[in-house]
Amino acid sequence: MQQLKLPNDPAKPSIFTRLLLFATFFVAIEAVPVVLIWIRNAAQSQILLRSVLAILYIGAFIVIIIGLIFSLKRVSDRSFWHWPTLSDLRLILIAFVGAIAIEMVLNLVNQSVFHQSQTANNATIKVLLSSDHWIFYLLMFSGIFLSPFAEELLFRGYLMNGFFSSDSFWLPIIVSGVFFSLAHASTTIVSYLIYMTLGCFLAYTYRRTNNLGASIGLHMLNNLIAMIGMAAMIH
Repeated sequence: MQQLKLPNDPAKPSIFTRLLLFATFFVAIEAVPVVLIWIRNAAQSQILLRSVLAILYIGAFIVIIIGLIFSLKRVSDRSFWHWPTLSDLRLILIAFVGAIAIEMVLNLVNQSVFHQSQTANNATIKVLLSSDHWIFYLLMFSGIFLSPFAEELLFRGYLMNGFFSSDSFWLPIIVSGVFFSLAHASTTIVSYLIYMTLGCFLAYTYRRTNNLGASIGLHMLNNLIAMIGMAAMIH
């Protein structure tokens, strides 16, 4: 039976500490984009202020990533990533095609039922991308490289290793998908399912490979295609 992992090893954080850390990192990842709003509100002539805020934005992601790596090592004794193997790359491709196919169907449903041509999360990203060049490049870089690292470390690495036993399979995948979707501020049940499906594909990829490098690679590929598509629509 799949269940929460409650180790008796005193060297590992308590369940309360793990929950607190998960919640803290969750809120931190959600809060970082606020810096982009500060940059947008700063005048174009305020180069120094904008530069400081840009460094703060990138630095916040780096601090979160380092903190998650350290925290993940506290809850798991196993190696949690390596360069993707050929088998990993094949699974990444299959998962990507599967996720895109399901997303296309759900997008059609979302448009037909809720008259929403894109998710609220994507609509917000498009608005930010079109704000100015500073935000465009910062968001493109973080969306393709930094967000996948931070989110995979939290939703696949820390969540699945910190709260579930290593022999649990489907339950951590589903829970990971649920929390991943909660982080993307959906406004309809269908858009929620879009992100949950992607989260489950990412979690499945990690569970099958025991390699965060594989789920990070899949996440980067997904975000790369999405960000290029949104950038093309505003230019």
